[in-house]
Amino acid sequence: MKRFVVLIILPVLLTSTLFAVGELLFDVAIVGLDIMVTAGKGPVTVTLDEEKGPITIGGTGIKPLRRTFEEYDFSTLGYEERLRIYDRLSVPVVWPIVKNITIGFGNGSVLQYDSMGALTGAVLDGASAITLSVGLGIFIGLISVHPDTFSDHLPLFSVGVDLMVAGMIGLGVSRIVQAIIPAVYGLRYNKILREGLGLEKDRSDALRPALGFAPLPTSDGRLQWQVAARVPLQ
Repeated sequence: MKRFVVLIILPVLLTSTLFAVGELLFDVAIVGLDIMVTAGKGPVTVTLDEEKGPITIGGTGIKPLRRTFEEYDFSTLGYEERLRIYDRLSVPVVWPIVKNITIGFGNGSVLQYDSMGALTGAVLDGASAITLSVGLGIFIGLISVHPDTFSDHLPLFSVGVDLMVAGMIGLGVSRIVQAIIPAVYGLRYNKILREGLGLEKDRSDALRPALGFAPLPTSDGRLQWQVAARVPLQ
């Protein structure tokens, strides 16, 4: 009998340990990906008008971002500075989608400063999980408490099954919705940021036509002028 108990306990302990290690590694991987995606991101402080002083942009949702661009003109900054601001403030799209699908509860939308998207994901997943848990509780309760009179509780059993099915369908629908939200929000956020900074999507404005002159002395002591021009082909 003792051997039988040991044979049962050992696999259970081994399985529990493996699950715990796997969960720990998964959590570490998630944190690592979050750090990698958000590295170098964050609010930026710039000075557009010496009289008004420095302003801070970024780290907020779409509405405050749009309001900032309506109030200030960032076209006075150089191209490289505007491009640096865009690279720092643009939100990721792919990882938030993956995170919302795998983890859910709006965790991916948090990376985009989308409070409404995060709340929507949390509510949808929470409601689905509660529905599934209630149905599973009814199912397990009937099986364990009333195994001999199971046929007398078929209506309640049917309710439990229906709740479990509804919960699983709800989770599936929730993850689909959570995959769409960061895709739409992220692209919209980056578009508003790009337009507010006066940047083209394909960065075709990186090279602008330019013309320069430079004096070039000759061997006989005379002075010639060298002309250099830069013309973008696109």
